[in-house]
Order: sequence, then structure tokens, then C-alpha cells
Amino acid sequence: MDLELATRDVVLVTLDSCRYDTACAARLPALSSLGPLQRAESPGTYTLPAHAAMFTGALPRPVQGYVEIEGAPLSSVWRSAAARPRPQDGAIAVVAPSLMDHYADRGYRVLGAGGVTFFDPAHTCNSLPTRFPQFRYFGRPAASPADAASRVVDRDASLTLAHVDELAEECLQAERFFCFINCPCTHIPYTSPAAVLTEESAALLERLYRLHDASSPRPGHRPIDTAEAAVLRRMQRRSLEWADTQLGRLFAQLTHRRPLVVVCGDHGEEFGEWGRYGHGHPHPSVTTVPLWCGVLDR
Repeated sequence: MDLELATRDVVLVTLDSCRYDTACAARLPALSSLGPLQRAESPGTYTLPAHAAMFTGALPRPVQGYVEIEGAPLSSVWRSAAARPRPQDGAIAVVAPSLMDHYADRGYRVLGAGGVTFFDPAHTCNSLPTRFPQFRYFGRPAASPADAASRVVDRDASLTLAHVDELAEECLQAERFFCFINCPCTHIPYTSPAAVLTEESAALLERLYRLHDASSPRPGHRPIDTAEAAVLRRMQRRSLEWADTQLGRLFAQLTHRRPLVVVCGDHGEEFGEWGRYGHGHPHPSVTTVPLWCGVLDR
């Protein structure tokens, strides 16, 4: 175990539904400051299983076989003590049922924030937010209407990263902190202050929601063509770049603490490859995600 990494403050960020190729195409100075973009494979194909695995320390696994932190190759960032032993275990041994329990047991302030509906603590079926002593939810209510038209909206304050100043302040009030942030701006409808709806994109997204909900092509559901997929990819890229700007603000406020930072997609998204849309199935565009790891430096 790397004792220096094991005692640092921690920021864990998930970019919901973010495709690996979206990250490759985007300009991301804040994320690039953490270290190289790594191509990784997610342990889950949608939000719930992906986060359930990550909260035990099972992050998306880099295809190169190791994680790079400050230029050093590590088998993984975290490794559960319950996992099968390997010659080179993770940098940090997790000796509790979850990362949150592990850090809380060591006196850290453990806080989380989310924006997709699996993180709405008001819904009794949602277990993910209950794992945090302190959790803030900014998204739409999980029980709200789920028709396509009501979900295609511009988003600002409902995005978790619109609140980075508040989150940074809460972190800095603690002697040590573990902060988890789920970012919905890269999740359908891919809207953010940098990717606002137009008449064209709103109509396209309503069609995409219907294709998502159908799970497989149905008569009367016109597929998304190449040009339309490019519009969706561009919206996700712009929202990812907005997320990078907001994370840059967060990093600037926390950098003097030199926390360990891990940022990754929880899963990707399919835009018609093999005739399917969305996520929840094991297509490479869904299971392949971006990953950055590093220690913030002054």
C-alpha cells in the first residue's frame, strides 16, 4: 500500500454516460493536468451497477493494465481486502464495505453530490445516496414524469458542477475529506450552459429518448443517422468541456491540500451502433470510458 496516497484527501468524480471518444475529441485542460487520459473498461453498463462497484474501489480498469498516478504505474487506485490477492495489489487497501466507510472510519469528512435520478435520496428505492453520511442532490426528482418532452430541457442549477464553490467550501471545513461528485451534464439530454437546446436538437433528443425507451428498433421509430449522431456527440463534448471548466474551479480551491483525484466515466453511450441507443448493454461504446488519476499540485 502507498502510505502517502492512502492518507490524502480524496476527490472522486464520475462523468455520467461519458464516452471515451468524446473525451478524446474535447479540450480538457483541467482534467489533463491530472495526468494522461486513460482508456478504461467500466464494471457496469449503467449508473447503478457501475457506482456500486466503484464504491467498493473497483474503478473502470485501464486497458493498458495499470493506473498511472504522477507517472508511477499502479495495479489500481483502491483494492478491497475482500478481493482475490494479487502480486501487486492497489495503492490503497480498502478494509471496509465501501470507500465511504473506509474513509469515515479514519476520521475523514465523507460527502457526496449527485445529479442523475439514481442519486435522488427522496426515492426509497435508491441505495447509492444512503451510503454517505452527507449527500446533496441537485437533479430532477426521480419520481417525476419520464415522457420524452418533459426530459428535454436546458440545465444549469440542476447540474452538480454548478455548485463547485459550495462543495469546495464544505471540503475545506474538514481536516480531511472524501468528496464524491456525480456529474449529469454528459448524460442525456447532454445540455449544459455550454450546450443549450435549439429547435433542431430538442426534436432530435425527443426522438432519441423514444429510441432509448424502446430498447430495440420498432416500426415508426426512425433511427438516428450519421449527421444527427454528430449533433449529439457535439453536445456531449461541449458539456464535457463545461464540466472541465467547473472542475478547474474546484481544483483551484482544493489544490493547496494536494488531494488524490480520480475522474472517470461510469459508462458510455451508444448512438446507433449495432442499431441500439443509450446504455445498459455491453457494447464497447458503453463499456469503454475515460479515466484520469492524479494528485493536485500547486
